[in-house]
Amino acid sequence: MNADELLLTAVRKCRRVDLYADPRPLTPDEQKEYDSMRARYQNGEPLQYVLGECDFLGSALAVNPCVLIPRPETEILVDTILQKLKSSKLSKPCRVLDLGTGSGNIAIALAKAIDPCHVTALDISEEAISVARCNAAANGVTEKIRFLREDMRESLVANRAWMKNFDCIVSNPPYIKTSALDHLPRDVQQEPRLALDGGADGLRFYETIIRRVHQYLKPEGYLFFEIGDGQAAPVEALLEKNPFYRNIRFYPDHTQTDRVVCSQTTLSVCEQKDTHTWKSW
Repeated sequence: MNADELLLTAVRKCRRVDLYADPRPLTPDEQKEYDSMRARYQNGEPLQYVLGECDFLGSALAVNPCVLIPRPETEILVDTILQKLKSSKLSKPCRVLDLGTGSGNIAIALAKAIDPCHVTALDISEEAISVARCNAAANGVTEKIRFLREDMRESLVANRAWMKNFDCIVSNPPYIKTSALDHLPRDVQQEPRLALDGGADGLRFYETIIRRVHQYLKPEGYLFFEIGDGQAAPVEALLEKNPFYRNIRFYPDHTQTDRVVCSQTTLSVCEQKDTHTWKSW
């Protein structure tokens, strides 16, 4: 559907086919609502924020300016995870850690597709966690997901008792270079900077996660990332220089750009002590 159709179906609370099967004029209240929504959209507000929701792998998710709008590329990330886990020996229930959950789109999609499973989803934003909890409830997976407001950098060094033996850790972290943020399309600039800013080189969160999460995965557990354009080589280098990862593979999006990276921990990862001296956060 185009933007006008989406706005009209939202205002009339109907399906697209109903717009043409019953092409009645809008009521005065509907017209007022439509004009307001259209003005917001024309002024550069993302259509998904105007509508208050978006679709992600067939699930309706609430979105607002506190959360990043889920992208089709992230659907590829989820599909890749599901294909990998399908052929793996999983815990019962399967244990997943989602770092930087945002609207909860990844956590919810995995919770709906994997049974039994338990997902722990972290985000630094209390507002994002609130949106994610509402989305989980609307999609019937509240009991399968634990949402926690935590800074992932602090969580990954705190050695919390519950952060152990995950089958899978996934993250779609902020990966835009700080210098590029002010040059993004106008609608993208309306999204939370916290969910976009990946630091000077766009790799800040990949570095943090790769340094630490091996100790929270079970032997041969999976680490999945979504990555930005041109980031395959530097992310691969970060993984290769860490002795706890192997079987590094990349998966393309619909434009044949590497978009998802998957790696596994070594067999003995849980028996090894992290003796590396890492630079401070």
